Amino acid sequence: MVLEEIGSKLPTREDSIKAYYETCASRKKFINIDASEAILHLEKAKHDLSRAIKEFEDDCWDWTIIKAYYSIHHAANALLIKKAKMFSKDHICLIVALKHLGLIPNEFYEELRKLHSKFSDFTAFEIAYSLRKVSQYDVIKWKELSKEDAELVLEFAKKFVKFVEEQIA
Repeated sequence: MVLEEIGSKLPTREDSIKAYYETCASRKKFINIDASEAILHLEKAKHDLSRAIKEFEDDCWDWTIIKAYYSIHHAANALLIKKAKMFSKDHICLIVALKHLGLIPNEFYEELRKLHSKFSDFTAFEIAYSLRKVSQYDVIKWKELSKEDAELVLEFAKKFVKFVEEQIA
């Protein structure tokens, strides 16, 4: 399974999360944007999720992961836009911002950590990000992606899109 080869990059301690967030801000990784744009990202997240489900039904694990990942990414930006009026193209900065700004409840974050406890300090976001990179760019390892890898990312995408939809409704 490809997941076993992925190393964590996300900070885990609050002080590290804050420092990482501040670095992202100083590097201008956040763009101010009108909160009304959130609905467009949520719409894109739902579209990508529906396409990921179709790819999963076709046993196409790499595209399931890619599309589910982008569903998570657009949903995360929808939440950041709605609550903080910011957008980020930087995937890791986006995740750190959600955690630092308290947009992902601690209970939800901890549930994700428990769900993926066998992956050490991973969050589902980072697993999806790493698998998406393998799926999209690694012409050898993409063949090693499994149904289990795809299902893990797809199930989290479903859960996360629903969570964001409830938060910005």
